[in-house]
Amino acid sequence: MTTNQEQKSHRQCIPVQAGSQNFLALFYQHSGDGELGVLALDDYQRGYVWDVKKITQMVKDLKDFQDEKNQENHLLPYYMGTVLLHQDKNKRYIIDGQQRITSLCLLHQLLKKELPTGHELGYSAQSARTIRDAFNVLQETKQDELPNEAIFEQITFTVIVVQDIDLAFTFFDTQNNRGVPLEATDLLKAYHLRAIKDETAALDLQRDAASRWENIQRQPSVLSSGDDFAPYLFRLFLWRARMWQGKRIEPAHHDGLLDEFQEDTWQQNIKENATLDTIPIYACRNNQLASAMQLINGQLLLKNNSFSLSNDPADLPMAVRQPLYKGLCFFLFAEKYTAILQNLMNNEIKEEEVKSFRNVYKKLLLANQIYLREIFMVSSLLYVDQFGYAGLSEFALRLEYALGSIRLDKKQVRRETAANYFRDGQLNLLDVIIQSYHPNQVFNYLKKQEAACQEIYAASEVKLDSTVQGRYKKAVLEFYDDEKKENFKDFADKHHWLETWIKKEAANVR
Repeated sequence: MTTNQEQKSHRQCIPVQAGSQNFLALFYQHSGDGELGVLALDDYQRGYVWDVKKITQMVKDLKDFQDEKNQENHLLPYYMGTVLLHQDKNKRYIIDGQQRITSLCLLHQLLKKELPTGHELGYSAQSARTIRDAFNVLQETKQDELPNEAIFEQITFTVIVVQDIDLAFTFFDTQNNRGVPLEATDLLKAYHLRAIKDETAALDLQRDAASRWENIQRQPSVLSSGDDFAPYLFRLFLWRARMWQGKRIEPAHHDGLLDEFQEDTWQQNIKENATLDTIPIYACRNNQLASAMQLINGQLLLKNNSFSLSNDPADLPMAVRQPLYKGLCFFLFAEKYTAILQNLMNNEIKEEEVKSFRNVYKKLLLANQIYLREIFMVSSLLYVDQFGYAGLSEFALRLEYALGSIRLDKKQVRRETAANYFRDGQLNLLDVIIQSYHPNQVFNYLKKQEAACQEIYAASEVKLDSTVQGRYKKAVLEFYDDEKKENFKDFADKHHWLETWIKKEAANVR
């Protein structure tokens, strides 16, 4: 017979344990030394995000299974996939599976009036609100539409328990890059949280970074739909802003996102006294003073001086095409460009240039094709990053003029058609913006394109009808014809309307 110490030593020699367990056994676990191995969540875990549709479907599936499969005196197992756990002393932290387990705990609370013994799952305030909403959905479900308590003995998982946290995340990455993958952004989050380690302050930094990420995830949509903003931030904006250079216009894809924002990120140089809370920064609009910034007690400071940074993440001294460092840098970078987009489209803001920008978007871009709106927004993101709000209204109008000519020239605007606007120009507009020192350099580039656009507008024979081109023409005429003049009938003079409007907007801003 082996002693508890021998069992514990033997267990430490086994990096991975795997087996099949039902839901109740998953909670009612004891470690080898007799202590209860409770189920828990680390602070850096993604919040609970299941919506009404998902939890309702789960309950329906469980009920249907019991009705169809149960046999007298024999309960068949109901398989619910793999759960990945990290064993740390007397706690087992969920690495993968918390959405399913949390939802089942709510069902357990409803049916048995208590949470499972061994439940120590803690959540953020945002997750707690989502959990309350999910539980309300369960409470409103009719009794005859719910499974009975026996379901908890039937629900079965493949449970993988890993002793080492790095190995746990390696399993997480590997298993989710095969079969049905997670969003690349979920894998990026796990990777960069894992990079924040090996220092006393690592746990606090992980919590800070996880909190910033969860805030990004729940931001309102910009050219997107769904509960998680992060995938759209990277696919529609950050990938394009960094990767669309010159004639190279490659669409975002899962492996490409992992290469750019994970594999190709830099490790900070220990010889330069780099620490987890210190991030190298480069010269840009928001930084002319320092080579690094540091996070101290939640406040970002320029390194080696007393200058504290703005509370608005949009003002972080980072540039969109700068090198990205593993760890905290990744989260601050994502936070900055989320803030710029939200300031442009959703946040309450008093800047007249922003109000004018939103007016152009609402009245003209929303009447245009979605792929052209994507082009408009990624260009605007880079413009604000480079110049702030100076001249933003003029930029929006001149770019809309160019994109409107594409709408009139093409009966069908495909994703690649819109992207080719960058590839087929004399220069790539994104490169022009990033390489310019003054807004007028960008305006001058757009002006040089306007002659070709004028020819398209003048030759247009689009009628005011229900076609996509007809609806766009109607929106343009309504936008520029604020006096409803009778001679506003065609597009030949749109360039004149554009220049007149820009002068009027400039006067209003002053």
